[in-house]
Amino acid sequence: MTQPWSIYTPAELAELAAEASPLTHNRERRCPTCGHTAVRRYLHEHQGSRRSVNMAYTWCHRCRRYTSSTGPSLAGTYRFDDPADELARLRRLRETDLPGLLDHLDQLWTEGVLPQRFERRG
Repeated sequence: MTQPWSIYTPAELAELAAEASPLTHNRERRCPTCGHTAVRRYLHEHQGSRRSVNMAYTWCHRCRRYTSSTGPSLAGTYRFDDPADELARLRRLRETDLPGLLDHLDQLWTEGVLPQRFERRG
């Protein structure tokens, strides 16, 4: 049986933030929980009622820790691909099922659909 997803602790989040890599580096990072190079990420633009926001998901493929966050839109700064443009299941999971979304994102990374490619505008 697969272990359930669990949230990173505040100390682990601080360590992840301290070792953050630029968006243009689309490779796995070291996990502060298990120590493996298995931290992956996925970002998408969400159109809110008043403005667009960036939704970010970061998870460890090995120990199944994760975090998610929102922030300002990146559309003006970066061009990036989003597999959800082509995958209805991914769009549906984003709205309804966080554990299912993380499982699906992990599968897309393993299959080579992710990581996303980011290119700075300008």
